[in-house]
Amino acid sequence: MSNGRKRARSSERLRVKIFSVEEPFVSEPCLTQDISSLGARLLTERSWTPNSRVLVKSPSGNLWARARVVYCQRLSPKAFAVGLEFFARTGELVMRG
Repeated sequence: MSNGRKRARSSERLRVKIFSVEEPFVSEPCLTQDISSLGARLLTERSWTPNSRVLVKSPSGNLWARARVVYCQRLSPKAFAVGLEFFARTGELVMRG
C-alpha cells in the first residue's frame, strides 16, 4: 500500500544538529525520525518557526543540508516534530543504505 510519498523515505535514526540561519547562535542536537532526498522529519526539544531557514549537519560536520521549516508540531511540552524541505545537501546525509 502506498503512503502517498513521491520519494522513498528512510526511518533510520540519525544524530544531527539543526542550526538557525537567521539566528546564528540558535542550534540544537536532535534525531531524524525519517528522511528522504527531498526532506526530513526531526525530533527536537524546542519549537522551530515555519518558513524559517535552517542548516542540518552530521556530528562530524561533513554531511549537511540547507532547508526550510515546513511545519513544527508539538508532541509534548518539550518535544516537537519538525518537517524540513531540503534546498541543498550532501547525498550521504539523505540516504545511507
